[in-house]
This record gives sequence, C-alpha cells and structure tokens, in this order.
Amino acid sequence: MSALGAFNTQLIRFFEQLSETYPEEREIKLSLEAIRGAKLINPKLILDLFYEHVFKDLRDIIKDKDADAIIQYARKKITTHFNEMSPALTIFDKHWNTMTADNQEVIWKYLQVLCILCERARAAKLPF
Repeated sequence: MSALGAFNTQLIRFFEQLSETYPEEREIKLSLEAIRGAKLINPKLILDLFYEHVFKDLRDIIKDKDADAIIQYARKKITTHFNEMSPALTIFDKHWNTMTADNQEVIWKYLQVLCILCERARAAKLPF
C-alpha cells in the first residue's frame, strides 16, 4: 500500500471510530462520506486538507498531547474555516472533558499516526 493509501485508510478508520462513538454527531458521518467519496475521486485532496487544516498548525500540539491548545484551535478554525476535517476537531471542544482516558488516548494515537503518515505521503512526491 502506498503512503497516500495508508494515510487515507487510517483517516477513514478514525472517522469511522468517531462516528461509532458519537452517533449523534451528524457532521462526523457527513465528513466520513465526503472523505470516502474524495478517496475515490482524488485521494490526494484528503491529504492536502489534513495537511492544511490539521498538520501544519497542530503537529507539535498533537505530539505534546495538548488538548487545551487543540480546543482553542478548534473553536477558532470552526468559526472561520469549516471543512471535512472540522468535525474531528469539534470532538475536542464538545466531548473531551467527558471522554474516558482510554478514548482520549485512542484519539491521540490516531492523530499521531495520521501526522506520521501525512509526512510520509507528502515526502513520496505524489504525481498530482
């Protein structure tokens, strides 16, 4: 599997887990469907969205597991630039304080792996 394929598969799994855990969050389901569709049409678009709206600003924050910084970022980003990645960020704002420590750790691991895969996919110099 290519680095881009691994990234897209992992991002879809992350949104599937969020959708199962928070079925009341309709935006997560809608984003999941949009990401699945984009994977079929233009898989690099998903990588570019993640890079632009998560990786660039949050890579170090994710590495440091700084939930407060992500909550602040999510609030700002959602009000100024909503996109397919936004529902994942809203989880921090809406549910982080009531989430179990195990669920928090799972989210951190997903985000950390996605950041690593994002770096690898971008380094692979994709042909489009």
